[in-house]
Amino acid sequence: MSNHAGRNSATDSDAEAETTRKVAAICTTCGKAYASEQRGDGTVRPIGQRTGCECGETSFEIVDSTETGFDD
Repeated sequence: MSNHAGRNSATDSDAEAETTRKVAAICTTCGKAYASEQRGDGTVRPIGQRTGCECGETSFEIVDSTETGFDD
């Protein structure tokens, strides 16, 4: 018997990696900044913070590098 679960998981991971991008985001309540991932559906999740911000908020806004003066 072959184990298809491992192969499907790898395919799922590849598809997820293609639809996510790393971004800087801030909490919409307290303003704390996080390294985050933006998913293909537009949701933003801080990396390493399963429950959202320390303040309890789960809504984040992406920091636009053109507004902050970061170099590309």
